[in-house]
Amino acid sequence: MSPATTTAVPANLSETETLFEALIDRRRVSRFVSDGLADLAPENALPIRQFLAWKGKRNYEGRYFSATSGGHVVFESLLERDFLITVDADPDVLAVSAQPFLLIWPRGTGKEKFHYPDFFLRLRDGGARVVDVRHPERTDTAEKQFAMTRQVCESAGWDYDVWTGLPEPRMANLRWLHGYRLERYAPHESLRSTILDTFSPGTELAAGLRRATRVSAVEKNAVHAAILHLLFFGVIHVDLDKPLSMDSHLSTREIACAS
Repeated sequence: MSPATTTAVPANLSETETLFEALIDRRRVSRFVSDGLADLAPENALPIRQFLAWKGKRNYEGRYFSATSGGHVVFESLLERDFLITVDADPDVLAVSAQPFLLIWPRGTGKEKFHYPDFFLRLRDGGARVVDVRHPERTDTAEKQFAMTRQVCESAGWDYDVWTGLPEPRMANLRWLHGYRLERYAPHESLRSTILDTFSPGTELAAGLRRATRVSAVEKNAVHAAILHLLFFGVIHVDLDKPLSMDSHLSTREIACAS
């Protein structure tokens, strides 16, 4: 955590303007939203606030190594960690930052004084998405906060989303597969080609693993890890809405899920 990161909220003396605060490329950015945000790169922002911990705190917080950004990203709950796992599995996301900025609402807004959005995503097409992560049972209490944040994002040309989690077993499958997201599990070109050829017509994981191991002459555990690496990143497809097993049917083409 940077020494410049703060928990103190600056005052917004305006009764009409929303104040934007961030630490981008280690420089403090402070401006009214109406002055424009599209020129900023919040994907390079440090967390704008510290996470406080105390004995008996219910939230589980920590640091997640993001394959997307190639570094650690902080999270404040296991639900936020789950979101970061889905970000790593999304090929459309180029970079992610946590607690990227602070929005201080105009004076007199009401009980909502300020808001720290949870994540900022830079997309490969150049676009951006701001995401708040909330448990489904807690979204109603923050509807006004979300609506104001969405308005700010729209003015900057950023998408906005409230993420409440994925259904099981899809999320459980991703939690397991994400352990193989790291580059050390990525197959070299020859092994990758063998694996893709193995599953190009589609086959069960166990049978495909045996065949790829035999053809490649690579140690079985290394081949297995490489297959799971490709599964996590969607290079090989599987129905994630069913529990993964050695009998799961894998293919290099998208598998249509039953409606």
